[in-house]
Amino acid sequence: MKDSRDISLIIMFSVIVIVFRFFIGQFVLMMANITFPGFVFLLSIFFSVIQCVSFLMFKGRRWRFFALGVLSTLLFFIFINPTPRANEMAILMNYFIVDVVFNSFYVSFDKKNKLLWLTISFQLYYWIAYTFWLLLFASALFFPFESYLNNYFIPVFSVMLPVMVIEALAGSYVGYKIYRRVEKIT
Repeated sequence: MKDSRDISLIIMFSVIVIVFRFFIGQFVLMMANITFPGFVFLLSIFFSVIQCVSFLMFKGRRWRFFALGVLSTLLFFIFINPTPRANEMAILMNYFIVDVVFNSFYVSFDKKNKLLWLTISFQLYYWIAYTFWLLLFASALFFPFESYLNNYFIPVFSVMLPVMVIEALAGSYVGYKIYRRVEKIT
């Protein structure tokens, strides 16, 4: 019974991520290229909420969160943008690490009733590491390192990383509250 529930949760959250990535990410990215390249990261709070709720709904069971990342990335390639980018590689790397590392601590945090702190720590890790994975993959596979660092990474993430950290904190809290409400219902 748990496996079918997990599969349906993976599919549901993947569709939600794709809808958000299309309506928020792609549209805002198109508008942001006109105004400020990092503008799309102002809306990372929505992804933080989705990630926290899905992470908590899987209750520390292995490979569910990573499967969510893989499925949402595949759906992104199929329906939105078929060209591989450093962004998707950074996202997949983060989903994998969060699934392996943070799911290892889920049971101990759950026993101590400290799941909010687990979601906060995983969201802080996710968004901070995302920027550096993006730098690594973009400079290794797509752009020269110094050019990418000077023209995109430093100007964008020096401004947006503090905002993304604040949104990760807020998104963790909201995601945790949504999870608690859903758990009371089910």
